[in-house]
Amino acid sequence: MAKQTGLNSRLYVEGNDLSGDANGFSISETLENYDVTTLDSPAVKRITGRTDATVGVNAFFDAASTHISAVATANSGTLPEVDQEVLIPFGSSIGSACAGFVAKQSDYTTSGATGSPLTVSVNYTINAVSPMMGKMLTAHDDTFSSASSNDSLDNTSSTASGGSAMLQVFSLGSGTVDVKIEDSANDSTWADLVSFTSASGSTSERVTISGTIRRYVRVTTSGTFTDAKIACAIVRD
Repeated sequence: MAKQTGLNSRLYVEGNDLSGDANGFSISETLENYDVTTLDSPAVKRITGRTDATVGVNAFFDAASTHISAVATANSGTLPEVDQEVLIPFGSSIGSACAGFVAKQSDYTTSGATGSPLTVSVNYTINAVSPMMGKMLTAHDDTFSSASSNDSLDNTSSTASGGSAMLQVFSLGSGTVDVKIEDSANDSTWADLVSFTSASGSTSERVTISGTIRRYVRVTTSGTFTDAKIACAIVRD
């Protein structure tokens, strides 16, 4: 895969597209190493401990509804206390790499000075699982005007250890949309792999997948609805 810039990256949080506010992010995963060097050892000995991961976002201040400042202080002006689903696509195509995770927001900082824009920084501490490094099943986000299927993603082979998937629903013209991921061995005959909770408005969800994921996967929508704008990603374990 070729090297790339961050120009086609996006930031989706809890069914909100914050890409128009954010101008940078960082993803950091750590593994504790404990020093267990003994008297008879000529070199340091270590054993591994807990893993942890954090994500930092830099953005420009915007207090309007669905923008970063309002989303980051959604709990009556203070930090949200609930788990949040965050999805960061690194490209604009189906199959682009992405990071997705469930996290608790750990802080929110607003900074400003005369002659410069107000900026904010938000940090997330990932909850229980490491960053979900996967692939997008939508091109950034896609709008489904009615029940249909997206183009498929070819993994070149099946995998046997399950995985997880994340959905972000940004808006819905009307009705209720059901979103699922299907898989196929031949890109022709499809079966349900995993389904998300029915959505009637902005929402987000992460689900786990068990067992075999066949070579091809795709997003499919069903139900009676109009203009469902969604983003979806999958990771194979």
